[in-house]
Amino acid sequence: MKKKLLNELKFLTVNFILAPLLGLTICWLEALQRIKIRNFNRFPQWEEKLIVVSNHPALLEPVILPVMGFPWMNFPWIFSPLWQRIRPSLNWFRELQREFSLSKKLILVNLPDKKNFYDPLYMNILQGINIPVDRGNKTQARISTVFVLKRILENGGRVLIFPEGTRTFKTIKATRFITKSGKELGKLKDGAGWLALKTGAKILPIWVEGTDKVLPNNKFFFPRLWHSMTIKIGNPFLIRGNNRQEATLEIAKALLELAGENNKKG
Repeated sequence: MKKKLLNELKFLTVNFILAPLLGLTICWLEALQRIKIRNFNRFPQWEEKLIVVSNHPALLEPVILPVMGFPWMNFPWIFSPLWQRIRPSLNWFRELQREFSLSKKLILVNLPDKKNFYDPLYMNILQGINIPVDRGNKTQARISTVFVLKRILENGGRVLIFPEGTRTFKTIKATRFITKSGKELGKLKDGAGWLALKTGAKILPIWVEGTDKVLPNNKFFFPRLWHSMTIKIGNPFLIRGNNRQEATLEIAKALLELAGENNKKG
């Protein structure tokens, strides 16, 4: 009982304090052209059973992308030069009449590394909301995590997965996908594809660029905000393949196509 109450308090804190503050910060950075969000209107704000997949160039994506699922990203449109957000914002106020807060199952469940980004005390507020991943050699623990995600999706929840399994620069270079413009994507693990096949969840591809310049890998942890980053949102789709290998190739193709997409505002 005590643990359940604590988890609910954490959820309320994230829903009403942390997410709005981070959402406002992102919108301020967008107004200053430090963050460029492309085709935000493609994000299915209220849709259940969704797997968000993204490339993973740096450590910023697990912080920024979960906020994309919050209606707060539609709310502070006044801070953004992207005036196309006015209409979604008004839709958000109409939704607010029906439900005051974002349903818990619509919050993107993140998969932080258990040892480095979940167990430390300063991450306590996110425990009970996210699902930790043991990136060691404990195969059974990783399988258990996948089945927890399956259960979340079957109940209408939404999850955020970085199918490369690690940051792009750590993937094996010889197995990476490379676009004509030189953008790289590590070979994908098949977990997201398997989950999509088993649950019928839609896939939402997101492509991120520039975060590795704002927060360089293997360097002193200090944001270099004079660099800009771009977040491209793709169109949600259902997997058509018959097995996890085909599903994984579909996801890789969607991400690579999104990487090469023109930087249209929206």
